[in-house]
Amino acid sequence: MIGINTKIEDLVKADTNMIDFFNKEKIDFCCNGHMTVEEVAKEKNIDANDLAKKIQGAIKSDNSDTEDIMNLDDFKNLDIKEMIDSLIIDHHKRERDLLFEIDPLLNKILSVHFAHHGEELMKLHSLFADLKKELEEHFVKEEITFPLMLENESPSQEVIKKVEELETDHEEAGDIIKEMIELTDWFNPPEDACRTYVHTFNLLEKLVKDVFIHIFKENSMMFEKYRENGGK
Repeated sequence: MIGINTKIEDLVKADTNMIDFFNKEKIDFCCNGHMTVEEVAKEKNIDANDLAKKIQGAIKSDNSDTEDIMNLDDFKNLDIKEMIDSLIIDHHKRERDLLFEIDPLLNKILSVHFAHHGEELMKLHSLFADLKKELEEHFVKEEITFPLMLENESPSQEVIKKVEELETDHEEAGDIIKEMIELTDWFNPPEDACRTYVHTFNLLEKLVKDVFIHIFKENSMMFEKYRENGGK
């Protein structure tokens, strides 16, 4: 039974169907997964018990359309090295490819649809540029920090500090994504959107959902496991 003291991250760990629910409800399960239902309700200025009931109903309905996500039960049972390999293969590569694919498409629709949607697309173009820079730099920092984690199975203060810096990066990327979602109403294209416009928004949504899973796996699973038992 879901209570107001239940943590958001625990709900996602228990049922990956909740990922899609939290995305639709604009509840941050990746960077703020440590928050309880009561804390989320307070932040959103809604009744905590009502939110708990809504979450309970979502679990029972089991109607998620989330795709292409490694089972979190499988992921949490990996050792740190296996987690790192999975993150680099399943997320770093995929997100780099998506950034590369989206960039020219976003430029194209900005040019073609500027007359009618210029204000929104210019803001989205700017936010995407910020996100692209943030993620590309973050991938490099992770790929430097991850080997240090493997070399230091008993977490040193130096490595923990680097992990905390990665978590701060996650928050910054999350803030940019929240702005993008708010601006586009979850990447919902306008009625007069062409196929390229729709395709670009679909890719942006795919990127964002992948980043959310990526951050959740690191913040709430891998980094937590590393701190608790030194990666064993």
